[in-house]
Amino acid sequence: MNTRISHVKPSKLMGLLCGSMTLLCGNAMAVNGAQLGGYGIKNAMMGGASIALPLDAMAAANNPAGMAFVPNSFTTNVQVFQGDSSSDYVLPGNHLTNSTRAFIPEGGINWALNPQITLGLTVTGSGVGADYERAALPVPGASNAKSKLENMEIIPNASWKPSPDLAVGVGLNFVRQTFNAEGVIVPTPGGLFELPNHGTQSATGVGLRLGVLWNATPEFSVGATYKTRTRMGKLDGYSNDLLAYSDGKLDVPEQYGVGVAWKPAPHITLAADWLKIMWGDLKAMQDPNGFNWKNQAIVRMGVSWDVNPTWTVRAGFSKNQGQIQSAYTVQNLLAPSIHKHAFTAGASMKLDARSEISAGFELNPSTTLNGTGASTGTSLTSKVSIFMLGYQRSF
Repeated sequence: MNTRISHVKPSKLMGLLCGSMTLLCGNAMAVNGAQLGGYGIKNAMMGGASIALPLDAMAAANNPAGMAFVPNSFTTNVQVFQGDSSSDYVLPGNHLTNSTRAFIPEGGINWALNPQITLGLTVTGSGVGADYERAALPVPGASNAKSKLENMEIIPNASWKPSPDLAVGVGLNFVRQTFNAEGVIVPTPGGLFELPNHGTQSATGVGLRLGVLWNATPEFSVGATYKTRTRMGKLDGYSNDLLAYSDGKLDVPEQYGVGVAWKPAPHITLAADWLKIMWGDLKAMQDPNGFNWKNQAIVRMGVSWDVNPTWTVRAGFSKNQGQIQSAYTVQNLLAPSIHKHAFTAGASMKLDARSEISAGFELNPSTTLNGTGASTGTSLTSKVSIFMLGYQRSF
């Protein structure tokens, strides 16, 4: 990320939803680069598999076409992120630890105007960061090493069903971004130097989401989704040093994917996705002295079982192609997103004919990335747990 970095009524419901997310979306963290493993609690419990399996009004965050097959409803969820990481950083005996807890709210609402047209709004968040509560290196007077990137994504969307079993969808991706980095120490000809602290800066951007979903048979569905790159505005101050390579901009990457869902039995549903996130196409990630993330492929699989009319249990697994190369371990101290595997489980309970609650858990087991090349001698270790709670009501 840095040319010198060394670490380194429905209308009322919709308004309330957007307002509450604006107030609450903070400290967002992630496990697939700067993204969560899954959006929408029900889909997140299935390893994130969602492109061909819309389960609630969060569907537009996965595939906007899915909103056409979701009943008139709203959902509000929270994912509680607990991340613990450590690093043996650069110098022998220089051991750093980080513990981060974040409350990541999300929600959505949709409304079918007629059998063909559905309108909706989905709000979610993503981000990455760390706080080691001490200087990264023993430089006199250096600030604590910490960073935080937060992206709140607001997705107004519409879907159209040209036939009862086929839908296409489109959504705008409005992003509100905040960024802060402190204690960034870089090498200079005269020794180590701490970059200025520019505080928390913000930027905005807009992109596009597209999707298609076909229920080929009552038991089998296939979907595809595409999200354009969201070009963000400049983060004042950081364009002079830390983000000079990208002119102070941290764009949200392009991504695309396909998914399938299958009901082998009346009460069993299986789903699987393949998703590609184009981190490596971002200017900020092409900085040879920066994070240098590469494009990331993700496979997500899940199963659900309707135990009885009240209870549904879900479980899943995901595996990603790590976006951080071992030669850049040093540069990723403040973004220790090194996990490649996640295991998920949870359950939903119907409270009555119109509402239900869901609770789930995701575990990203302890993982270590050992530096090679210029990062030899530095390691990153991280473990992430995510607790999920959600409520859905139809109307």
